[in-house]
Amino acid sequence: MKQTNNLIHCITNPISINDCANLILALGAKPIMACHPDEVESITSNSSALALNLGNFDDIRAKSMMISAKCAKENKIPFILDLVGVACSTLRLNYAKELVSLYCPTVIKGNISECKAFYGMTSHAHGVDADIQDEENIYESCKWLKEMALNLGCVVVCSGKVDVITDGKEVNLISNGCEMLSRITGTGCMLNVAIATFLASYSPLLACVKATCYYEVAAEKTECSGPGTFHMHFMDEIYKLTSFDESLFKIEVLG
Repeated sequence: MKQTNNLIHCITNPISINDCANLILALGAKPIMACHPDEVESITSNSSALALNLGNFDDIRAKSMMISAKCAKENKIPFILDLVGVACSTLRLNYAKELVSLYCPTVIKGNISECKAFYGMTSHAHGVDADIQDEENIYESCKWLKEMALNLGCVVVCSGKVDVITDGKEVNLISNGCEMLSRITGTGCMLNVAIATFLASYSPLLACVKATCYYEVAAEKTECSGPGTFHMHFMDEIYKLTSFDESLFKIEVLG
């Protein structure tokens, strides 16, 4: 499953940028983390996929992400938008809605609170993590997430204890992963760039399912004594992934 040296352009936040770059390398692709407004168009146009992230939002990246999204759309380059913090920030929410309306991404990703907020539903988040009140019956969530994907014309990835991935027609429920993923910061950002890496090689829905499953299987296989050792050894498990690990995927497909 190693990628073929595809160039993946990431405009992400400084909190997770190093981990994101290393994860792309571990998957066999090449990261470039350019974010200056005067260079991102040329970088995106020469990339195989684009990953955008609203974490630690600022003016420079806000401008750059719009430029790159426009470039990706015009050049038919697949891209993913991570809705980090839209459930707790009106600024980010309005920005995300504008970007999506102008340049609808190939994939939109968020936790349940972020997806609810983006879709105009009541959300209870007070920060960038999902609120426990929003983690309702997963099969009920599938209904409106499927509708959201269909209406927007993209794949929606809703991460959580059970991940929901849908293109508006098919729904995939993924039950891989482990609790330690929630104990270090940036794991959602890393999944975002993993999906972008797979978008360079697979159709959108398949890319999202494969990337999420491989990523979470690597987490399950990581031996650790706490968050620090998990952080270190997780990248090793990403690097060691092979197609044989697909036997560990836990996927339920709904029509």
